[in-house]
Amino acid sequence: MGLALAGLAILATGGAARSQESPAFSFGGYQSPVGSGVTSELSRLPPIDDESIEPQSETLPPPLTSTEVWQSCATPRGPFDYYYGAKARGYYINDQRIEFTGQEATFAVEGVLSGGLRQQNGSWLLGLDTEIFLNQPYDRNIFQDTPERASFAHNFDIEPLQISQLYLSAGWHDFTATVGRFVTPFGRYYYPLYRNNFDDSPFIRSEAIVYRETGVLLEYQPAGWDFAAAVTNGGFEQDTNSSKAFVGRAGIDWDWFACGVSLKEQDGIGSENQKVYKNHVGCDAMVRRGGWSLSTEAIYDEYGLRRPGFPLDDIFWGRSLYYRDLNNANYVPITGVGYYVNLQYDSPFWSLMLNYGEFYPEELGIPQHDAISRRAIVKSTTRWTPNFETYGVVMHENDIPNSFAGRKRQGMYLLFGCQFTL
Repeated sequence: MGLALAGLAILATGGAARSQESPAFSFGGYQSPVGSGVTSELSRLPPIDDESIEPQSETLPPPLTSTEVWQSCATPRGPFDYYYGAKARGYYINDQRIEFTGQEATFAVEGVLSGGLRQQNGSWLLGLDTEIFLNQPYDRNIFQDTPERASFAHNFDIEPLQISQLYLSAGWHDFTATVGRFVTPFGRYYYPLYRNNFDDSPFIRSEAIVYRETGVLLEYQPAGWDFAAAVTNGGFEQDTNSSKAFVGRAGIDWDWFACGVSLKEQDGIGSENQKVYKNHVGCDAMVRRGGWSLSTEAIYDEYGLRRPGFPLDDIFWGRSLYYRDLNNANYVPITGVGYYVNLQYDSPFWSLMLNYGEFYPEELGIPQHDAISRRAIVKSTTRWTPNFETYGVVMHENDIPNSFAGRKRQGMYLLFGCQFTL
């Protein structure tokens, strides 16, 4: 096994990657996902679409494939089958929402390494999968002249090497058990992502639904159906509280149509003042015809600090740009509802995505929090070769007066870059 894993690490430098999501940089406070560019439906990685591997009872199935993001070996090799991949991107981003920090415009590079092993053992299919993000850190001289700006400094602490996914799985017929860090089994999304922190996502995805969870997952996937239940930490990293979360989804997953309902519920309340609520109920749907796809998600969300008495400027773990780390009352969550609709066309040479969503927070009497968030996203991709593409992202939100440092929060976000996939 050691030699197999070493060989996988060597091969990963020349393969092709799949991407999705962890938090190097995010303004969702407690939840900071990191993402990359993938166009497919998610249940867990690898892959997140209907090309997922099905456990077989007697013979070794072909390796997991997804034409957009994976490069897989064509035939089994000895007792193991494996896949590997790599992705690199360079881009320019200008995010006027964070203009008050002085770091709203920068050039940056990112990478993704991925790989996995499969081994058939009688009726069981055993697997090891991993996805590693390579991130470029910010310079250390971050502008912190006021307590408010200092409270945002941690949002820019980026780990150069980040474990996006690492899990072991065992499949038997239509059942699969997984332990490790995996894609959160909540809802589905079908749009591409072009950053390792997923901030080019719709609001409910970038600010509420955590893209990765760590724990144990049980799935039952008979033909065309999906039932998943997981016990997880409730956040992206290792837990800082003994409280654990239940996450699950039940739904239909066909090639041309999918729909489902999802739930995330945290069992405990935590004793520390800085602990936060991270509960939501959601539904998702998708219909596809040819290169066209129309998808949507909606959630009822519970968020905010569990207990009063923790000033916003004292936050040291990453502060929300949308004031989602306020307290409603002692052990009373803040509530809100949100949705988005995504229309997309994909061809072998180009893709176009139009996305619009809104989030309606509970009114607390704080204008910066109570404002309805309206987010529109346009993404365009041109594929010059099967491995090289350029892309542009324009995201626009409603402006919020007097939001931070006495300045208006301007809702313009621009991202332009290129991406090479092997």
